Amino acid sequence: MSLIPFGFWAASGAGGGGAAYDLLETTTLGSSASSVTFSGLGAYSDYAHLQVRLIARGNRSATIADTFLQINGDTGSNYAKHALYGTGSSVSSFGSASTTNIQIGITPASTNTANLFGPSVVDILDFNSTSKNKTVRSLFGNAGSTSFIGFYSGLWADTEAVTSLLIYPQANDFIAGSRFSLYGIKGA
Repeated sequence: MSLIPFGFWAASGAGGGGAAYDLLETTTLGSSASSVTFSGLGAYSDYAHLQVRLIARGNRSATIADTFLQINGDTGSNYAKHALYGTGSSVSSFGSASTTNIQIGITPASTNTANLFGPSVVDILDFNSTSKNKTVRSLFGNAGSTSFIGFYSGLWADTEAVTSLLIYPQANDFIAGSRFSLYGIKGA
C-alpha cells in the first residue's frame, strides 16, 4: 500500500523532478507506543533529503490528536511552526516561534470513527547539511467524525546534521497498527 496520498509529492520529489524515493526503514507498531524514533540517520549521508510517511491513530480520549516531531533530541525552544488546514467548511491557520517541536499532522484518536488511521507525508529538507537550518514540511489528512486536510511547515533553528527524529502524539500513545516509514531522496 502506498503511503503517498497526494500524488504530486511523488511526482516532483523533494530533491527536484523525478527524484527517487528509497525505503530505508519501517516501523509498524505491534502494541501502543508513546513515540517512534528513527536514529543513526548519519548513515544515510548519500541522500539529500528524508521523508517520513506515517499512517497512525492515537488513543487520546478525543476525536483527534496532534502529531509532533523533535530533531536530535532537542527539547528546547528552537523550533518554529506554521499551519494551514481546512475542514471542507472552514479554513484555519496559525504560526508559532520559539516552540519545543514541529507539528506534522493530526491523527484520529479513540472517539473518532473505529479503525480509522490518518496519513502524513513529512519532508526533512537538506537533513545532512551543516550550513543550513533545517526545514520541514508536512501534508496530512484525517477523515471520520472530524475531517481535516492541511499543510504544516516548520523550522529547526540549528545547522547540525539531523541524526535522529522523534515522532510522538499530543497525548497518550500511538496504537498498534500505526506505521512509520523513512525514505531517502537523492539529490539531482
